[in-house]
Amino acid sequence: MSIDVVGIGQAELHHLAVVDRYPDPESRVDLAGFSIQGGGTVATALATLAGLGVKTSFIGKLSDDDFGEFILKGLQGLGIDTAGVVVQGGRLSPYSFLIVERDTQRRTVFHTDGNTDPLSLEELHLDRLDGARLLVLDGFQMEAQIRVAEEARRRGIPVVLDAGELTEGMGELVALSDVMIASERYASEVAPRGEIEDSLVELFRMGPQVVVVTMGEEGSIGLEGEKLVRQPSLQVNAVDTTGAGDAYLGGYCYGLLRGWPLERCMQVAAATAGLSCRELGSRAGLPDLEEVEAVSWQEIHT
Repeated sequence: MSIDVVGIGQAELHHLAVVDRYPDPESRVDLAGFSIQGGGTVATALATLAGLGVKTSFIGKLSDDDFGEFILKGLQGLGIDTAGVVVQGGRLSPYSFLIVERDTQRRTVFHTDGNTDPLSLEELHLDRLDGARLLVLDGFQMEAQIRVAEEARRRGIPVVLDAGELTEGMGELVALSDVMIASERYASEVAPRGEIEDSLVELFRMGPQVVVVTMGEEGSIGLEGEKLVRQPSLQVNAVDTTGAGDAYLGGYCYGLLRGWPLERCMQVAAATAGLSCRELGSRAGLPDLEEVEAVSWQEIHT
């Protein structure tokens, strides 16, 4: 099977509960909704791409616990190649329990990265990059991601980095990336210049050819050389914003595969992210290609 996009990073299990209001201590609250889904930045970006018809492969590390089994089956059920997943016995896989307030969509997240050992260089199989057209990273499994990014650059494979939070080694990874999609939080931590445009310039000077900063309901802003693009978010009746940034990443990568310019990639990414908020959780609302194309042209482009 020919793989278009290889992703290495985090895949996790999500338990999501919807409540009318966040509970007080020592209280009992009836749930207004509940779901069990896969999550994680790179894993959900690949799930997004898979839903748009792209062949993808995930590299990461899980345990052989029930959480890991659910995560792995979920990826495989979406048609994502998992031959690069390393399974370590007797450990805990990444997990999050999320409480969502129904009316406000505010979230409280209880999270653990689990306790598997980091993915070692000996466990990497760089031939997973054979034939790939794009590499997607998220700043987890840092040593392994740097090594894979170096190999991708050697092969001429574009590297896309999702920079959600500042972690040790991220600077080296930023320098190896061609495209960086950063959260507003990351931009403010790394380049606290007051105005978002100034932060973009500072991030751009760190090495990427393109830098995009996502700002939730305020949309996104991107810089490529002298080109500055502002993209509004898609206005939808949001049920839950969990994973919206990951869907944005997937939508943007789809545009890159099509060879589209920055503004069109951001349009498609915004449409994909907005549509993903229609349902509870990071995977349930992911759109198909027909929906993305229709919305990105009609509601975002105009």
